[in-house]
Amino acid sequence: MPSERRLWKIVFENFLKSLQPKLKEKPIGSDAQGNKYFELEADPRGGRRLPRRWFVPANEESSVPTPEWSQWLRGRRDEPPTSEEIAHNEAIANMKKINAENIAQKFRLTDSTDNETEYQENSKGFPDMSEKFERQPGNLKSKIK
Repeated sequence: MPSERRLWKIVFENFLKSLQPKLKEKPIGSDAQGNKYFELEADPRGGRRLPRRWFVPANEESSVPTPEWSQWLRGRRDEPPTSEEIAHNEAIANMKKINAENIAQKFRLTDSTDNETEYQENSKGFPDMSEKFERQPGNLKSKIK
């Protein structure tokens, strides 16, 4: 019978815990898209070792957070990103786009007709170059015909 008393004690304690006020979520910040980010602190006594983090999208189209906020949401970083950090990362991304366009223009081919081949396709869809290459050393296919 002592186990039944213990069971009722656990049930009563859980009932009292349910009447206590819940922890409030803490607003952490928002991003340029208008998404709002929240955090519920970790409570090791209540069984939550890590904080719970989430965001509320401003609209359906902006439902993907920025990479910095995504890192914070997944617990890969402890502190939320600052606006200076996000601006710095955006400037780096824009610089990489400009550099990629410059490289593409530098190495762009002027005449794309040079890449066209004059060979017929074989039954498997590959260019048939049998006239240009030897099947056996010293014997061209055109000589065999």
